[in-house]
Amino acid sequence: MDRLLTLPLLSPVVLGTVDVVALIGVVVLLLRPRDRRPWWRWVALGALAGAGLGAVVTWWFGDVRDVVGVPPTVVDRVWIASAGAALGLVVVGLVRTRWRRKLVAVGVAGVVVLATGLAVNRDGGVYQDLAQALGRDTVPALADAGTAPPGPSTSTAFDPALWSTWRAPADMPTKGRFGSVHIPGVLSHFAARDAVVYLPPAALVAHAPALPVMVVMSGQPASPESVIGPGHLVATLDAFAAKNHGLAPIVVVPDQLGADADNPMCVDGALGDSATYVTRDVVDYVTSHFRVATGPRAWAVGGFSQGGTCSIQFASARPDLFGSFVDVSGELGPSLGTQQATIDGGFDGSRVAYAAAQPQAIMAAHGRYADTAAYFAVGQDDARYGRIMTENSAAAERAGMAVTRYVSPNSGHDWTTATNGFAHGIGALYPRLGLADRVQTP
Repeated sequence: MDRLLTLPLLSPVVLGTVDVVALIGVVVLLLRPRDRRPWWRWVALGALAGAGLGAVVTWWFGDVRDVVGVPPTVVDRVWIASAGAALGLVVVGLVRTRWRRKLVAVGVAGVVVLATGLAVNRDGGVYQDLAQALGRDTVPALADAGTAPPGPSTSTAFDPALWSTWRAPADMPTKGRFGSVHIPGVLSHFAARDAVVYLPPAALVAHAPALPVMVVMSGQPASPESVIGPGHLVATLDAFAAKNHGLAPIVVVPDQLGADADNPMCVDGALGDSATYVTRDVVDYVTSHFRVATGPRAWAVGGFSQGGTCSIQFASARPDLFGSFVDVSGELGPSLGTQQATIDGGFDGSRVAYAAAQPQAIMAAHGRYADTAAYFAVGQDDARYGRIMTENSAAAERAGMAVTRYVSPNSGHDWTTATNGFAHGIGALYPRLGLADRVQTP
């Protein structure tokens, strides 16, 4: 069972095997039974009707209803329409053939649905294995990952030139350690899932330096593990640490959602006090458990999609806490889909509260920012969020923030963009965080 849970859903071998089986099944369904002379007429009708229905379903739920907040890609549309055509053949097989062919049709239906789900998942790079798809925790507790959390914090003032004063000891590990930790909602009473914490090599030695901190958040639906899995954050941080004498930020990936399907929008309200959880409970936990530097220059926040929206919300509202942020494919502002649904569900029906929570409104109300670095990233093929990045980054520039923009080549609103955006964004912040004398490139 454990081996099945680790089945790599993005593996070409897995995808290719399922696709070949599905194709063979469709070919079998196309074979004309001996006693069904008008067979091809029914086959054509079933395939056309199924493909049309698949296209309509994709348009309605993806474009009109916008159920996932991202328009379907060409790959999604082609696969779903093709699956509809195949399921149309299945219906014909169930109605127009004998019982043996009916059993084959049922089996083909299952394989076609599986192949389509895997293809759509591969297009977005969402789930790397079956355990993630089922919502099973796969990240071990931090104490079991090779390092136990240290005792009470000895946080100290931020050293902007740590890169020049730090000398790595000979026994320093070559890679960082990561694992899950439970961060309770002491002040917020927010019911969060376990967070993931990454400790770089420099944090794993005696007399470790006080390191900067980065809070990183997933999109929605997702979990903290998504940032580690499809977001490849640990690999990114280890690569930077290897080039910089073990130096990297201590990274915490909290659960700002509560569950995959939930979206409290990183505000305090009826859906949960997510803002207080991240800015108070998470911050208090990190400063009391790890040796970290203090001050906004030493703290950054970032995220992908909904998490990117949270990052610009927090950095705009709390420049005293977060001096930098990385917004990868973030939304224009907190959203539950439609504006009215957002106002009703997240702001108790108050349009005034909803308007005040928008990042651009927060920046306008704050006035000019004295020392905030803003990094925006988006996928080259992501037209919707590309427009949003342009709007929010322009507002950040008007507010006095130091803005950097990055476009991930040949990617959309997916984890490829998230991986690239995090890598380039964190690398750009290295000098600001005191970890290097120049921008680091992935």
